[in-house]
Amino acid sequence: MPRLLALLLVASAGCHRYPDDTPVEAYRSMLSAVQRDDDARTLSLLSERSRTALLGRAEALSKASGGTLHPAPVDLLQADPRPPAPGQVTVKSEDGRTAVLAVTTHGTVQEVHLVNEAGHWRVAIPALEKPGDG
Repeated sequence: MPRLLALLLVASAGCHRYPDDTPVEAYRSMLSAVQRDDDARTLSLLSERSRTALLGRAEALSKASGGTLHPAPVDLLQADPRPPAPGQVTVKSEDGRTAVLAVTTHGTVQEVHLVNEAGHWRVAIPALEKPGDG
């Protein structure tokens, strides 16, 4: 199963049906992929470190359950599989390698971190990328 998922990731990474040339486009592309249940595209829009940590968590849960659980990595990202569309997305900071977006949803502002990997913006999840936490 992990090999199949890896092949799907590689295949989907080459298909740029959604833009990821700017941090805002990449974030909106990821949100669209999540809302459309496109797990492969959602994973491909994560930073390499976040994706690796998330896949590791899913595999660890499967092993810990003795193989009875097979969680989809994307399902581990959030409790609500279809987050509401943000009302406003603005660039808080960007230096060409990293960016921070301010995303407003229902009056609440949250930060979204992105990194530029090989010319494409990817969403980074700092909580996943903590050393020893994935």
